[in-house]
Amino acid sequence: MNLVELLQTEKPILGDGSMYELLRRDPDVAFDEHIAHSSLIYDAKSKRVLEQVIRSYIEVAVSMRQPMVVTTTTWRANRERIQASAFADRAVNEDNARFMLDLRDSYADTASPIIVGGNIGPKGDAYKPQEALDADTAQAFHAYQIEALAASGVDFLQASTLPARSEALGIAMAMAATGLPYVISFVVEQSGCLLDGTLLRDAIFEIDTCVGEASANYAVNCVHPSVLHQALDKNSGIEGRIIGFSGNTSALSVAELDGLDELDTEEPDSFALANQRLAEMHNIRIIGGCCGTNPTHMLAIARQFSDQAIR
Repeated sequence: MNLVELLQTEKPILGDGSMYELLRRDPDVAFDEHIAHSSLIYDAKSKRVLEQVIRSYIEVAVSMRQPMVVTTTTWRANRERIQASAFADRAVNEDNARFMLDLRDSYADTASPIIVGGNIGPKGDAYKPQEALDADTAQAFHAYQIEALAASGVDFLQASTLPARSEALGIAMAMAATGLPYVISFVVEQSGCLLDGTLLRDAIFEIDTCVGEASANYAVNCVHPSVLHQALDKNSGIEGRIIGFSGNTSALSVAELDGLDELDTEEPDSFALANQRLAEMHNIRIIGGCCGTNPTHMLAIARQFSDQAIR
């Protein structure tokens, strides 16, 4: 099953929760300074912790009999970063994809479908749109990682935490060339704009125009549900185009969150209710978690959707 087929089902779809922020605070885990948690599969102790975290999210979906989307821990594994790391001789994207696919396949006997997305991030800081690449440069820069993930057998491709229209457009062009379904996930503000000031609907319309009408799926991540709710209210004409959301547990602004030493978090049940209301009002199919979330938050979300289905 791929992303398109999964979206045709009627059930709410659970995403995974935080991995980058959760793992980097674990004393038993050592991130590579260049490729971050993409390196964890190469250290036995760190790999065990990574596997435990991923399984804890998958088992929420399995226990609640909900379909699930999980993504590879390759957000920082672009070619430039790999070459600067201690793993320049490794097929980092392919190895991480295989690790995730093997984990998924270990749940083959469960009733709930689980699909795997190959995940990439922006070249620069996700909170600094001034570091974003122009579209042509982005297409060339990200093609290596996108093609590696596509060839590894993932079910779809995803670009997460994108702050700027230009880099998102280049990534969409590179992803479309693979023929796989793909998701472009932005960071937005209450104003309804990306961090570079582009209105969300204008970014979507530009990608649709340049890459192909409705060829991309869109999502938002790394903001609180209340932020996305306000942003969507300012973006008429894109109803149904945001298919996924992975929210922060903090309602702080991007500027306030940037460089925050301690996580600002929210109680799981209230966070789950905010996500359920957001999904219902805006027809968002996939709900996952970003900074501040853990398996308890994802279980609360799964229960909230289950309760809503019963009502």
